[in-house]
Amino acid sequence: MALIITPTEDRKIYVQGTSIELSQVYNRLEFGCRPNGTTMEIAFYTYLDASSYRSGSYLPTDLPTSNLITNIDPTTQIQGLEAAHDLAKIYYEELGYDVAIII
Repeated sequence: MALIITPTEDRKIYVQGTSIELSQVYNRLEFGCRPNGTTMEIAFYTYLDASSYRSGSYLPTDLPTSNLITNIDPTTQIQGLEAAHDLAKIYYEELGYDVAIII
């Protein structure tokens, strides 16, 4: 699974340290589940596209990529891959980006 993050009119995506604007990025996640059953820590890795991911060509952008520590809703979610992507999608949407989860 991965996230496709696209800019909006209000939130653009740039190659870090440049004025090169990107039309979208491919974002992969690494996550950990805490033993309390609700807390998850999610790390973000950004690539130009799936091919760049497969070749290991990380792309530094101005997207926030600090680890996100968040909690699932234990009445509707289970810690894991799907929850990590759902929470990451919400995180980036709240920052103003359009986000799609792809399998």
